[in-house]
Amino acid sequence: MYDFNSKSVEATLEQVVMILNEHRIKNLFIGSVVIAAINGKLHRKLGDLDLIVDSKKADILYKELAKLGYSRAKGMFSFGRKYLSLETLDSPSLLGVGYFHGEFRDDGSFVMGNKRINVEIDPSAIIETRYKLLGQHFMGIPESAAATGVMTSSTNPKRKKELVLLKERNITPLPNNYIHVNFFGMRIDWVYHLTMLILNVIGSIRVKMGLAFDPWR
Repeated sequence: MYDFNSKSVEATLEQVVMILNEHRIKNLFIGSVVIAAINGKLHRKLGDLDLIVDSKKADILYKELAKLGYSRAKGMFSFGRKYLSLETLDSPSLLGVGYFHGEFRDDGSFVMGNKRINVEIDPSAIIETRYKLLGQHFMGIPESAAATGVMTSSTNPKRKKELVLLKERNITPLPNNYIHVNFFGMRIDWVYHLTMLILNVIGSIRVKMGLAFDPWR
């Protein structure tokens, strides 16, 4: 018996993991798929799979997913593709796939962007952690980092169940200070935190209006 959209998640996860392993693309899954793996099963319907990947092989991932019928999402997703090192792909039969591409550095950090403008994630938030969901094994961010991601958008209605799951399992979020924004040699982390605050405010207003929390939905 399948819970929520487990069948679609299983099929998508199987295909994506197969591509990543076959082409040895360094990656880490992030987001709700990690929470589901922590839970041992889906806690709600998942709309997509999110991950971070090595930019050197990001094109390979895109080409392989395109063979499965995936195409680039349009509209505001074009902005993320051009400026945020974020690729968002849609499929007529499988879940969507979104991935940030950047450099996994030798010190354990992950960096997206260029030498002048970039976003850096500290090693503590991307320690490789093995998970299993619906029979598929994959590497993801630590439980504590996944918890921080949930807390960052805690006003989103879909986070309610996730907040409960984290509390039940006594998972303590990492301090929300591991994402850094660098602009021409200046560290301006406040840009990230302000952006998340604005998105949460907009999302809360949208929910009260009967709309989806995320403005891109």
